[in-house]
Amino acid sequence: MAACRGSSSKWFFTREQLENTPSRRCGVEPDRELSYRQQAANLIQDMGQRLNVSQLTINTAIVYMHRFYMHHSFTKFHRNIISPTTLFLAAKVEEQPRKLEHVIKVAHACLNPQEPPLDTKSNAYLQQAQELVILETIVLQTLGFEITIEHPHTDVVKCSQLVREWDRVARSVTGPGRSAVYCTRDQELAQMG
Repeated sequence: MAACRGSSSKWFFTREQLENTPSRRCGVEPDRELSYRQQAANLIQDMGQRLNVSQLTINTAIVYMHRFYMHHSFTKFHRNIISPTTLFLAAKVEEQPRKLEHVIKVAHACLNPQEPPLDTKSNAYLQQAQELVILETIVLQTLGFEITIEHPHTDVVKCSQLVREWDRVARSVTGPGRSAVYCTRDQELAQMG
């Protein structure tokens, strides 16, 4: 589901737009915003690995997060709740759904490694579950329901597979056993000519 040609141009940003994000307009310094984006991406990566989803799903969640913060400020939506939300959504989109309960428990474990696991009957868990579901709707609306992501690395992987295949073909044609045949054949032709 990740590859779809003709991606909307609304997700390409000018330098001016990148320098004037909602977070910047709310007073977040450029280095701080970059740090928040990196922390959010790292949390998504860590959670995705613990939830055993594909790297494609993790990458999709990271794209959702970056797009979300091009329309909303880190001061209004904390990265530690948006990250699990985008991963929860991406797992569904990439057909690797994970239970809400598991996503919340893994997020808690990543963010609070010294604390015991969340009790699913606790108020803290119920509040996080409700918040994540509400934020999922906000993320979807922010994305304009454009949830199919065209990942550039997909094309790179395909090209590298083609290069490996061509390399295999070239080796089978020019390998050590083949060169002796060519040399012998060339000598025969030279003697005939």
